[in-house]
Amino acid sequence: MPRKLSSTAAAVVAGAFAAAATGASANADPAPRGGTTSSDMGDQAISSEIGLATGGRVTPGGLRIAGHYLYKLSDLDWFDSSAAFTFGSGDGACFRDRDDDVICKHGVADGIAVEISARIRHYFAADLMFRPFVHAGLGIGLVRFSDDDVAGVAIPLHGGGGLRVAIHPSIAMVFEGDLALGIGSFNRGIGVEPQLGFTVTGGAEFRLR
Repeated sequence: MPRKLSSTAAAVVAGAFAAAATGASANADPAPRGGTTSSDMGDQAISSEIGLATGGRVTPGGLRIAGHYLYKLSDLDWFDSSAAFTFGSGDGACFRDRDDDVICKHGVADGIAVEISARIRHYFAADLMFRPFVHAGLGIGLVRFSDDDVAGVAIPLHGGGGLRVAIHPSIAMVFEGDLALGIGSFNRGIGVEPQLGFTVTGGAEFRLR
């Protein structure tokens, strides 16, 4: 095989298959048997993701944009801090019932929110290119439904999982789903209400060091 073609093939596989076959690569230490994270993850990484969040009642939903900062704790466990923004419709959906209580029945894509969260991401033993993971953590966010003049603070628990696909020694694609379950405290006499939402996102992850 000509040298140029060999070089191109090596770049495409990004050293992953070479590391699996020979136990070494130009940018990484060998991956131990049983599967751990490879050197393409480094010690720190950032990622940006976009997707959809579903809500309802007083849980915001709509377009979800999130950024993550990842810090390595062990070969398979990472600290994941994130900031997420939800952009949904501001249409009103609250009314007063016969007891003069405010009731809100927003749809799955209503509301605006910003949230910060801290999670632990655990990778399962996998090959060098594909790594499934699960995550769990806690967040705090601000929620607003503009046309109803309803706002509040939400504290959700997060749990979910996803898949990381390495495409380059320092770049990977990440796809994940997240279930949020918690409580929120709202104005206009609404008080404490449950929070329940599901999010699906995808994006790119970049190694920092």
